[in-house]
Amino acid sequence: MNKPSEVILIQTLGVPRELVQQRFAEILPDHMLVWKGSELAEGKPLAELVGGAKYLITGSLPIDGQTIRNCALSMISISFTGYDHVDLAACREKGIAVYNTPGYSTDSVAELALGLALSLLRNIPKGDAHARRTDEKFFAFPDGVELRGKTVGIVGTGATGLAAAKLFAAFGCRVLGYNRVKKDEFEKLGGTYCSLDDLLKDSDIVSLHLALNAETKHIMNAERIANIKPSAYLINTARGGLVNEAALAQALNDGKLAGAGMDVFGSEPPSQDNPLLTAQNTVLTPHLGYKTQEALLRKLEVTFRNIADFENGIKTNRVA
Repeated sequence: MNKPSEVILIQTLGVPRELVQQRFAEILPDHMLVWKGSELAEGKPLAELVGGAKYLITGSLPIDGQTIRNCALSMISISFTGYDHVDLAACREKGIAVYNTPGYSTDSVAELALGLALSLLRNIPKGDAHARRTDEKFFAFPDGVELRGKTVGIVGTGATGLAAAKLFAAFGCRVLGYNRVKKDEFEKLGGTYCSLDDLLKDSDIVSLHLALNAETKHIMNAERIANIKPSAYLINTARGGLVNEAALAQALNDGKLAGAGMDVFGSEPPSQDNPLLTAQNTVLTPHLGYKTQEALLRKLEVTFRNIADFENGIKTNRVA
């Protein structure tokens, strides 16, 4: 009888352990899941923990070239959309396949973008705090603003941006888009493409849905933030590095922007002196866009199925 192939798991998948074990057994019945997260936390070298195993599951933990070169891995399944934290060059050098888990949180992130917009327009967090006062000023609360009829600029019309555009359009919004490549599906739902400058100038809500790279880092700098009209709101559920946080905080505090909803930050957790933590008219959430029960289950499924796909020669999610 052949010995089951070991799959080393070094980070939590956000799902109860019993369910992880159950789905693993169903998807990869001839494999053994080995939990090594606690040993990694104790400071043991990753290469030592992996040993002679063929498969490694990781999330956002950086894996450098030296570690990779000291492993006997055949494949790494990244339980995360991004994969720039793994040295792909070293993986190619060693002939190690790398798969990621794209698309699992598309709807979850898009829904949060909508939720942040509604929270800002209707002052929901402030309203919650006000209602708890239960005094004679209970009804003395500023008017909100309707979402219907507003112009929403979607910066990046990939899968998540497109999902967000559909939600905003369903609420009766006019939708503008900025993307390097025009997508037919975006235009079919009534979206209109334009330049980034025109989008910022004409939108009541600007929602960011770009990947972070050398071209997009601080794409929302002081100059571009100044192009947004003072009555508008900025939403970022993509990557914190897309926004110059100091410039955004300054604009908010100077009344040059109506508000901002931020789920992501340049460094996470944000430092105590991050200016957005004390900026006016903000709704801040702790990078929870992807964190729904449904999305985490999808991520779990894809993470395990990537290993089965690799064994069957399927390259759907292969990035190296």
